[in-house]
Amino acid sequence: MTACIPDEPTYCFCPVSDADGEPPQIRILVEGLGFAVPTALVALSQADGIAVCDRLNSALGLDRAAWTALAARCLRAAGAGSTAIH
Repeated sequence: MTACIPDEPTYCFCPVSDADGEPPQIRILVEGLGFAVPTALVALSQADGIAVCDRLNSALGLDRAAWTALAARCLRAAGAGSTAIH
C-alpha cells in the first residue's frame, strides 16, 4: 500500500490498544490516510496514554476535545478493520 501525506497534513497523536489489557501504543492519525502511523511510544495505561497525547497534541495547538474529535474522524474513515502499517 502506498500513501502520500499532504504537504500540510491535519494530524494528531492517539493512544491505541489492539487488544483488551494491552498497553496502548501512541500512534499518529493523519486525516485522509486509511491507516495509523505507529510510533515507539507505549503508555502503561489508557489514562497515561491520554495524558501523553494531551501533551503532544497541545504542542500542535489541539486541546483534548479537538484531538479526540479528529481521532474519531480518522478512525471512522479508516474503518473498523484498520491496523497500523509497520
